[in-house]
Amino acid sequence: MKIEIFQGVTIAYMRRIGAYGSENRQLMENLKAFLSQHGLFHEKSTILGIPLDDPAITPAEQLRYDVGLIVPAHAAIPLPTRSIDDGTYAVFEVQHTQQGVSSFWQNIGNLTLSIDNTKPIIERYSSPKIAEHLCEFCIPIIR
Repeated sequence: MKIEIFQGVTIAYMRRIGAYGSENRQLMENLKAFLSQHGLFHEKSTILGIPLDDPAITPAEQLRYDVGLIVPAHAAIPLPTRSIDDGTYAVFEVQHTQQGVSSFWQNIGNLTLSIDNTKPIIERYSSPKIAEHLCEFCIPIIR
């Protein structure tokens, strides 16, 4: 685990509303295809996956999931943009496999961090990490 400060992070994104699952993976693929068609997806790209709602309290048909490319604040990209919440995040590197990701989510309750539950946990997919079959989970914390 490492600690990072997020400040001024903007993404150009797509949103899906509905139960979390394989459809979110399809949304990620749709975003990557769109970015590739527009010459915006390359070896230095970083994509964020952001589950915005807690499935324990939000009906499945209302769950929101954003996937977005980190971009400069005023980039001219044909997608909506939004800011990521500034703050301190604990960053965990995880095997980018179904088992690795599932294990992370299953064990998140065992972490001894002061999690800031007002902000979503962010999945981060950078091209260099993906090449190593890794991804990162960024957990907002209170310091």
